[in-house]
Amino acid sequence: MIRSDAARNRAKVLEAAEAVLDEHGLSARMDEIAHRAGVGVGTLYRHFATKEALYQAIVTSRVDLLLEQATRLQATAAPETAFFTFFAQIVADAGRKKPLTDALRGAGIDIKAGQTQQQARMRTAIADLLHNAQRAGTVRSDIGLPEVLALLRGASMAAETGDYPAAVLDQSLAVLFDGLKPTRS
Repeated sequence: MIRSDAARNRAKVLEAAEAVLDEHGLSARMDEIAHRAGVGVGTLYRHFATKEALYQAIVTSRVDLLLEQATRLQATAAPETAFFTFFAQIVADAGRKKPLTDALRGAGIDIKAGQTQQQARMRTAIADLLHNAQRAGTVRSDIGLPEVLALLRGASMAAETGDYPAAVLDQSLAVLFDGLKPTRS
């Protein structure tokens, strides 16, 4: 079990690393990350032996935060709200992670490597939210997880790789969500 001060330092390093990476891309220096986090370089290296390990940890941390969001939404929101909010959150996260994704790809790092368990948990979370919304009658019953994942991937890729204004992405999601809702006769 990780000590609470070590966990706080790790979280500060991850937050600082993401900010420095957004500003400097692959040229981000470990000493700058440590300084921004308010820890020594030795502390940074104790947690992350390489810059690549640090970047991979950022990706893992972001997915963990999304999974926590799915759990919270499932427990506290109406099924329709939970499903569509989580879908939009994943797309928004894809748009925010472009600098990180570019840096990892530029360094030849497979951002999906080592995330098999997280990917399975993400699919389960999306499937649960989808099924809850379908049972509530707020998402079409003829749509399955494969279709939702394909739509999610397309919307996420548009957010990540396109230079679309936020209003265009928001309107695109509104159209997509309308298509996922059952038709009223």
